[in-house]
Amino acid sequence: MFKTSFHRVISRSIKCLLIGLPLVSCYLAAAAPTDENRSILTVVPEYKDRIIANFNPFSKASMPTTHEFIFEPLIIFNSLQNNKPEYRLATSYRLDKDLKGITFTLRDNVTWSDGKPFTADDVVFSFYLAQKYPELDSHGINQWVEKVYKRPSGEVYFKLVKPNALVAYTLVLLPIVPKHQWENVADPVSYANATPIGTGPYTQVEALNESSYLQCQNPSYWQAELHKIDCLRYPKVTNNDDFIARIAKGEFDWTGSFIPDIERHYASYSPDFKYWLPPASNISLMFNFKAVDPEIQALFAQVEFRRAISMSVQRQLLIDIASFGQGVPSTFASGMSQRFTRWADPVVTEKYLPYMTFNPALAIDRLNELKVVDKDGDGWRELPSGKKLELTILTPKGWSDFNTTALLLVEMMEQVGIRVSPVQVDFTLFVEQLAHGDYTMALTNYPQGPTPFKYFDTAFNSAYQAPQYPRYAMHFYQNPRIDELLNQFPTVSLAHKRLAIIRELNEIIASQQVTVPLYNTVQFYQYNTQRFEGWFNENNPIASPLIWPQAPERLLHVLALRPKDQ
Repeated sequence: MFKTSFHRVISRSIKCLLIGLPLVSCYLAAAAPTDENRSILTVVPEYKDRIIANFNPFSKASMPTTHEFIFEPLIIFNSLQNNKPEYRLATSYRLDKDLKGITFTLRDNVTWSDGKPFTADDVVFSFYLAQKYPELDSHGINQWVEKVYKRPSGEVYFKLVKPNALVAYTLVLLPIVPKHQWENVADPVSYANATPIGTGPYTQVEALNESSYLQCQNPSYWQAELHKIDCLRYPKVTNNDDFIARIAKGEFDWTGSFIPDIERHYASYSPDFKYWLPPASNISLMFNFKAVDPEIQALFAQVEFRRAISMSVQRQLLIDIASFGQGVPSTFASGMSQRFTRWADPVVTEKYLPYMTFNPALAIDRLNELKVVDKDGDGWRELPSGKKLELTILTPKGWSDFNTTALLLVEMMEQVGIRVSPVQVDFTLFVEQLAHGDYTMALTNYPQGPTPFKYFDTAFNSAYQAPQYPRYAMHFYQNPRIDELLNQFPTVSLAHKRLAIIRELNEIIASQQVTVPLYNTVQFYQYNTQRFEGWFNENNPIASPLIWPQAPERLLHVLALRPKDQ
């Protein structure tokens, strides 16, 4: 890289002299980096309605290249390699024998992008922020961590509230910020962090405007030898239609969005347009158990109503139309991914499978038994009180597969006499409305892990039903036994006991039909080989290939990429 840049500077200097420019101006022009002489990787991790200079890693409104690329984690657990630890700011960790504490050994000679040393004080301070400001604790750290201590020789010790064999997987998700910057921030919750200081490979934000921004190399990065790409470019992409029109022209290098009929509308346009669609978790219909209308809330509280909705759904049709065949119908009434079939009790699966099967006649019977009937003869069912039953399905604007799924669900529920309207809002507002219970029904997908635990924990742990947490548990259903089992799982080291816990969780949630699982989708990943090489794919499965903000392995991926001319 250095030789290439040096030759470009000399070449430009000679050209400037030949056309009569002053030598000083010539050297300044040659030394100044431009888009022409830099390798720029264009990424689309998610859609944004507007680009703002927000790189606060604790904020839901931060730009989607903030985590990992600016704020490097302690460890990345590689989900494609059986959760192998890929050590970053930490070089090792060890649990206490009683599982009530964990020690991380930090990497030496790491500096922040402003040149100041990274130390244990930064780690302790970052966790102190999450404890002082619960709004920053988006990963539920405080339910596990009692105290954080700095130890000699670059170690940090976490004293835990209760034993947890899996606590490392949670702790490494909290961003580590520089104490020397953030200790002077008056309000870290609303702080935009427009000029970030980080330890990651891309910390220098340039040319930020309403249409895009560049995020370029950290001059102090501890793995500078792996820096093969000069900058990341994030262009504003507002919705799926916008994305599909532009990816077809080759504008993007690394993306992760839904493309209908991907062979026809993407791969066929160029031999450089590639994709890989690993299996993913399910998309489900959520009910708001805290719905504002008390009659709606009472209706949602009845499992037979939730089952009636489930039996009115033609799942394969949703896949065929909304996902263009990309997915399989959900068969577990708990919503557990089909990837984890071996974790399920087949007897339980069969027991609740009828409620996951299209059966409008039985759905109608269930609704009639609940006295949700058409009282005035207009073709639409009313509530038992006689009040009109009118529901909505909330989806993020621009998510075409979600939006189409919602439209199809509206038609399917119409067949059993339930009036439903689709509502689309910007993604930021979508998240906010779910967080504050401002909806009746909504569609969501879920994160996944190496076991079903991550799904069950993020989707049904009542501890995560507060505004600072992600959207997944914002149905507000609560069950003390579910919470108890979720708390037990991390403390169990024996495989057969973990299996028993997952099977009980699966049965409880399936028996209650807490959500209506629709279909198991795929992980969307597209990449363009025209300009860069080293991509992770089905033939090179080094780690998860996703560019999504919730995919920590994207740091490993970007460091493996290089321009083709190198």
